[in-house]
Amino acid sequence: MTVVKIAAVASVTLAFAGAATAQEPGTKAINTGSERGAYHTLFCPPLPAALSNAYFQGYKCVPSRGTMENIDRALQHPTSIGMVQFDVFASEATKREEEFRKLAVIRSDIACEGLWMVTKNPDLRNYGHILALSRRIPFILPAQGSGAAASFAFLQENDPEGLGRLPEANKRYVADTTTVLNETAASATGAVGFFVQFADPENANIKLILEKGLTVVPVASRDILRIRLDGRSVYQLQTFTLKAGGVFVKATEATTACTQVGIITGSPDVFGSDRDAADDQRDMIQKVREVPAEKLLPQVGRVAAILKRARSMTQQAIDEVTALVENTRQMIEDRGRF
Repeated sequence: MTVVKIAAVASVTLAFAGAATAQEPGTKAINTGSERGAYHTLFCPPLPAALSNAYFQGYKCVPSRGTMENIDRALQHPTSIGMVQFDVFASEATKREEEFRKLAVIRSDIACEGLWMVTKNPDLRNYGHILALSRRIPFILPAQGSGAAASFAFLQENDPEGLGRLPEANKRYVADTTTVLNETAASATGAVGFFVQFADPENANIKLILEKGLTVVPVASRDILRIRLDGRSVYQLQTFTLKAGGVFVKATEATTACTQVGIITGSPDVFGSDRDAADDQRDMIQKVREVPAEKLLPQVGRVAAILKRARSMTQQAIDEVTALVENTRQMIEDRGRF
C-alpha cells in the first residue's frame, strides 16, 4: 500500500467502551465494536440484509474490542467484514504493509467521527495557535491504547514540525473521554483535551462540551487534509451540530476534521487458486460498494437527522480555514523570534 505523508505510529490496541461478548467471530461475522456503540447499533444492521439480497447468507453483526481486533479477525477469516476507525487503520497499514496486502477496504463513506480538541483557554482560537505553541501546551488524552490516543499519535507523526513537537511529558492520559472533558474544564494551566466521537447531540460527552463551557478548536490544517491511504482521504473537514436548535433558538455547531468509518474484508487474492472463493469475495465486495450510502444508515429518527445535518465544507471554506491556521501559526512563530 502507498500512503502519502503517513509515518509509522507506535503499535496500539484499541479497546472500545464495553467488553466484547462471548460470541465467537467467524467467516460470516460483521465485526463492529462495543454492543452499545454506534458501529454495532447503527452502522452494521443494514449490511446483513444487503448481503442476503445478493445471496450472501448468514452474515451477522458481532461485537468486538474495536478496530485492531476487527483487523485481526479479517486476517484470520478473510470472508468476514470489519468496521474500523479509518485513521487508525491507515496508521497500521504503514507498519504492516505486507500483512495489509491481504486486506481490502470496501468503502469509507458512511459516517465520520469528529476529532475534538477542547479548552478553556480563550487565547486558543484555531489550530494555528495549537501548532505554534504545542511544545508548551499540556494535553489531556483518553487512555493509552484507545482509538483517540492512536489518532492523536497519528496526527503527531504526520506533523513533526507542529503537533509532533509536543513532548511526551506534556501528555497526560486519563480513564475516558468524560474524564478528559472534566479535567480540561477544571484545568488552571490552559490544558487542551482531545477525543474522537460521533457527534450525537444526545451523547453525554457532546453535551458536556457545552455544559462545561469548553471551546472547540477546529482540528484542521492542509497537512491533515492531505493524508491519503491508497487514494482515499483519511480526514475530512465537516460542520457538526452539537446542540439542536428550536423555533427561537439557533443550533450550536462546530467545525473540525473527522475520520471515516471504514469497512474492510479480506482481499480476493488471499484465496489463491480457489477461483470460486476468489470470485465470491470480489462479488461480495462489489455488492457492499454498490449499496447507496444512505441505505446503510438509519432512514428516520434522531440519528438520521444528525447525519443529514453534518455538512462537508466547500473547497473555498476549507481554503479559508487552513489559510487562517497557517497565518496564525506564522504570526506567533515570527513574534517569538523577536
